[in-house]
Amino acid sequence: MKFVVSDLDGTLLYSHNIISEYTINTLNKLVRKNINFAIATGRGRQGVQTILKQLGLKPYLICNNGANIYTPEGECIFDKRIPQNTVTKILKEIRKNNLFYSAFQNNYYFHSKEEPVENFTTRSLFTEIAVEKEEDIPDLNKIIVTNDNPEILVRLVKLLKDKFSSLAEIMLSQPTCLDIAPKHCSKGTGIQNLAKIFNLNTNDFMAFGDGENDLEMLKTVGYPVIMKNSQEILKASFSCVTLSNKEDGVAKYLEKFFNL
Repeated sequence: MKFVVSDLDGTLLYSHNIISEYTINTLNKLVRKNINFAIATGRGRQGVQTILKQLGLKPYLICNNGANIYTPEGECIFDKRIPQNTVTKILKEIRKNNLFYSAFQNNYYFHSKEEPVENFTTRSLFTEIAVEKEEDIPDLNKIIVTNDNPEILVRLVKLLKDKFSSLAEIMLSQPTCLDIAPKHCSKGTGIQNLAKIFNLNTNDFMAFGDGENDLEMLKTVGYPVIMKNSQEILKASFSCVTLSNKEDGVAKYLEKFFNL
């Protein structure tokens, strides 16, 4: 085993932006044993910085569901985007259904002028642009839609997949969060690109995840591990299950597997 990759929300994190001391210590032991560690997340690089400070590590980052890869020094070595004409169609459909979007391209955050914007933790790290119309938004790394009612997002996923599945990757990263990524782009392709950089086979990778946007990553690696709190789509596909994120499931599994 040469590489361990973990999702963040619902997997490595105990709660939003919080990682337990137990998990921090375990990951540092893993790295001291010369096992590479990387993070694969639907978040942009800005949304990972507080976690990296807690960890005290500088891992490779697969961000925006594989649309971006960053070196430990912060250099972007892979950048894929949803074309502007596709972006416009998808955003118009979201607004037609009386929902709001957050749209990201590297350091830029776009939203509708009509939108009541949440003051999310990393908002100050982006150049924020409020647009009059969806046609004003360029090609993007990621679009997200959040809603406290999971049923609304389930309906939206079906609608968007029916219309745009040939143009973009559309999935639920959490029951209350819908992610839209460039076509043929996932955490799985992120791992394939990382394997090329290190001249490794993807069978040399272990990965941890809990959500639909982890599915391709888990299919890609030689050692897929899902959380006890995983979405049903993962439970139906993978048999290796660790404890939940609230029980330090990633750390407990690594400790036993690598004898840390």
